[in-house]
Amino acid sequence: MIYLDLPPFNPVANGQRSTTQVQRWAMTLGRIVLCFPQATANGITIATISEIVVKIGARVVFGPISGTELQRLNAYRGITQPADHVVIDLTERDGLSVLAKEIGAIDLPALGNEDVFVEVVNNYAGANPLTLYALGGFTALQFDPAKPTVDGQLINKVLTYNIPTSGGTNVTWMPDFKGALIKRIHFAYAGTDWAANTDGNPARVEAKKNGTVIWSRIRDIQNRFIVGEQRKAPQSRWYSLDFIHDNVQSSALDTRDARALEFNLSFTAADTVKAIVECLDLPRNL
Repeated sequence: MIYLDLPPFNPVANGQRSTTQVQRWAMTLGRIVLCFPQATANGITIATISEIVVKIGARVVFGPISGTELQRLNAYRGITQPADHVVIDLTERDGLSVLAKEIGAIDLPALGNEDVFVEVVNNYAGANPLTLYALGGFTALQFDPAKPTVDGQLINKVLTYNIPTSGGTNVTWMPDFKGALIKRIHFAYAGTDWAANTDGNPARVEAKKNGTVIWSRIRDIQNRFIVGEQRKAPQSRWYSLDFIHDNVQSSALDTRDARALEFNLSFTAADTVKAIVECLDLPRNL
């Protein structure tokens, strides 16, 4: 993978949507590194970044997600988390083959006339100057460059969903993923955090596909053991339902034949919860 500077963000200002556009190089975009150096005073930090979005044309394919949420997403997978960088990773770093590692990166020529945009919103009340720039990580094309086509191209998406709970302790969520391959769903909650020997909130999660149980009310403490055994790092106030915790991409939840999906969350107390979904999907589907 080679790294190249992306064009400067414009504007770089508090409370505004700072945007850069990935050049239409004949390469595959695998990573975007957001840089906000801290050697001198900088009003941009992980904590002040309230929203990160990646778009293909007008369609959101990554986000909206905060700097803190993206840092946790990466930390779960064991990606280094310094204070002055955060990575938008469109690959699967720990995949068991080159194909498994690189599937999900975006073949830029295959997008036709659509461009890739990166947007960052920063909220900072102080007087320090703002410094923000980005690098792109690129590999060779995955398609025949003479015949670029979006048909069949799968890209890694990270999409967020607010799950209505209505103050209850047993919540059912029935999303429509429209044929996407679901790798992980991180249920981020606001209530009591898990501890070494206790469950978080939700305490149990059940998943059903077409009425068949595929994840059977697994306790949070057991789930943390399952993913931790595979060198994943459970995150504070997250229940990570990871279908590919062993890095086998073929274990992803295939929703192409899903007539119904059902996720049943059992809470110890009423809570609010957001689903952060990692999936492989066609660029113009979800």
